[in-house]
Amino acid sequence: MKALTTFLIFSLLYIVGSRIVFIPAGMALGIGKYVVLVVVFLLDILQIPFFFFLYEKGAIKIKFLSGLYAKLPTKEQMERSGLLKFARSLGSFGVVLTAAIPAFGGGMWTAVLISYILKIDRKKSIVLLAIGSLIGCLLVVYGFEGILGLFGIHIPVRF
Repeated sequence: MKALTTFLIFSLLYIVGSRIVFIPAGMALGIGKYVVLVVVFLLDILQIPFFFFLYEKGAIKIKFLSGLYAKLPTKEQMERSGLLKFARSLGSFGVVLTAAIPAFGGGMWTAVLISYILKIDRKKSIVLLAIGSLIGCLLVVYGFEGILGLFGIHIPVRF
């Protein structure tokens, strides 16, 4: 029962705080770093089709999104934006880099948006997003482990 409770708390943290909160919290709860890494990576990958759906059909199929969609910039406005110009200059590397960013504003949601706006082939996008997610997960896991090591903190792994 204790393991189930830990896992449920662990899962809720992913929804609320993405990998920057989820990975350290999971490791602090005694979940092994490789288990946390695999779970977060898989959860990131599972998000990709959902985000593409939202960008392609979400405003039409989901009523409450239509008002939000109407407030988004037009294609012409997006074409002139500095962010899109910067993303275009980075190309595929920009998608990987954005997916790897372990902070709010980076990550999968934004990387899928960049991939969608740049019209990168779907299969190629998924590979790029997966690479970025893996890099981001590794950064957080080993970064958190390094910080704990600096302070001499050892958290026993329960499962």
